[in-house]
This record gives sequence, structure tokens and C-alpha cells, in this order.
Amino acid sequence: MPNAPTILMIPVSSPSGIGEYMRCLIIAEALKAQHPDYNIRFVLNRHAPSSQQCPFPVHLLDNSATKEKAAVKAILDETQPDLVIFDCSGRASQARYAKKLGAKVVFVSQHKKKRAKGFALNRLVALDAHLITQFKFIDGDVSPLERFKLRLLKKPAPLFTGPVFAEPAGHLPAHVDGLEGPHFSLWAAGGGGHTLNGLSATEVFYQAALKVATPEQPAVFITGGNFKGELPSTPQITVLRSVPNRDLMTLIANANLVVSGGGDMMGQAIVLGRNIVAVPVAKDQPDRVFACATEGLVRPATFSVDDLAQQCQKALEQPLSPNLQQQPGLALVLQDIQRLLALANRA
Repeated sequence: MPNAPTILMIPVSSPSGIGEYMRCLIIAEALKAQHPDYNIRFVLNRHAPSSQQCPFPVHLLDNSATKEKAAVKAILDETQPDLVIFDCSGRASQARYAKKLGAKVVFVSQHKKKRAKGFALNRLVALDAHLITQFKFIDGDVSPLERFKLRLLKKPAPLFTGPVFAEPAGHLPAHVDGLEGPHFSLWAAGGGGHTLNGLSATEVFYQAALKVATPEQPAVFITGGNFKGELPSTPQITVLRSVPNRDLMTLIANANLVVSGGGDMMGQAIVLGRNIVAVPVAKDQPDRVFACATEGLVRPATFSVDDLAQQCQKALEQPLSPNLQQQPGLALVLQDIQRLLALANRA
């Protein structure tokens, strides 16, 4: 690897969720800040809004990477990457093909179903690293069967990184600098595309925010890049479509209430020790929210405007203060990427 490495990011990308793309973007931006010469490229579904917003070079697919077997292999042939990161995405055959081309291959998983894919023998054989971004107390440590598979194929244990996010800044973003923390709430249902029982999660959250926000306790409401509607700001609610991750983490760190779905933002807010109300808005989230609530890390609410508003009022009256000791996930990921690139360089 005499030249600067080429890194290919292949996250799940769709018109609904955005978490995998955002995680890859956080990693890519941090790598680029440390190493401006790195050639970092994304492979994205052209129907996902992220494909038009990504600040890195993008290879477009007509569907998710998992359904675009030949197209992903063609991109691998074209780019000849030194490192490929499949974030909850892709097929085992694509991982093996990247390995055949000489790339170091990373698989990222965030819940049990995806984690199981990382331990499937036909994919595991190609992996140089498996990063698990879920809290260990939710999905458990490496099981005896998983350990057996690792020994069988002589593979390293997975790295439990926890949530991946940028370091909060020391002051609020300029577009909300009229707020005085910590007397504001922050609301985001996820990427903006989630629906449940035919209802938009973002719109349900917004109706609850209208009930909770006051002049003394205003709200910042983030619709998410995949939200297709328009929600108006009010004197008590500042509506934003999306914000860079560092700005989002800064808002989380300064809010006295964070209202989120059960995805990445919930985990990020837990690590930052915030007062959280969480609502499952996707099929993989109910068990996660329940586990976090059982640990006393979040206050759960149901997918109902009235219950969500009631739980937020309770959280403001009796705030939670999570104290989960967790190393910064982004730092762990960056360290492992540099380890793999060093190995590629010696190969």
C-alpha cells in the first residue's frame, strides 16, 4: 500500500433509516480530519436522501447493497480498496470477494440479527474485524458457539465499541445559540422515515413536542433527512431538518431532556449521561428500549402522543442520570482501522 489507502464505506442505505449511513459518515469524517490524503468513498442506494447529501464520492446503487450483488462486486473491482467497511450490509459473497481482492474487511453490527450475520461461517471467513456497536448488557457477551466459530476459523474476538459519535463541542451550534442550556429539550425520532401503524414517527413526536414545549422549556426538533413532510417552527419549537453529528452531540450534551427513538441517538445520549425518554419506532427497537429501561438508563414511552407527552413531563419532574462507564466508540473504531491499515501495508 505505497499510496494513501482507499477505504470503501458500504452502509445500509434506504429511504427510511439513516443510522448506518450516519455512523459511517462520522467515521469517515474523523478519518479524513486525521488523514486528509485518504481516499474515502461511499456505496449508497440512489433512492436514499443520503446519496445526494454525502460529502464524499459516492457510487450509486439501485437498491440496498445486499440486493445488488453484481453491482457491488463491480465497484470493488473499480476501486480496488485497501479496506472495506460493511455496516450491517452486504452479502457474505461480497465480503469474500473484497477479501479475494486483497482488502481488509470489516463488518459492523448493532443488534442480534445483524450480529448473527457477522458470525455466519461463510462471512466470518472473510472478516478481519467485527465491530459491535450495541451495549454488551443488551445483546450479551460472545457466546460459547460464537467463540467456537472464532477458534475454528482463527479469527479475533469482536470489538464491542458501543455507540459511535463525534465529541460534543464546548458551545451550542450557531443556529440555536438563543437557547440557554440546560433548559431545553431535544427531539428526534430517527432518520425521519420510520412509520408505525401507518403513522409517521416524526409527526407523532412533533405532536407530543407541541404539548410539552413551553417558553421556559423550549424544544429543538430534528425531523431527520429522510422525512418527506414539512413541520413548522413555533415560538417554543425550533425545527431543523438535520444537523452534523458534532452539533447533534452538543445539543444532546446540553439538553435537560432528550426524546428519541430506540436507535443510535438513544445509545449516544446514554453514554453522554442524559435524561432520556425513548420510544421504539422500528421493529428491532422494543427489546433494546426495554433493556435500557430495566437498567434505569431511559424512561420508556409508547408510540402515542399522549403517553409520550406524559412520560416527558415525568422525566422533567424526576430526571434520570445514567452513569454508564463506556469508552468513546469512535476512538476504538479509529484505532482498529489504523491497525488494519498497518497490516495491509505490511502485506
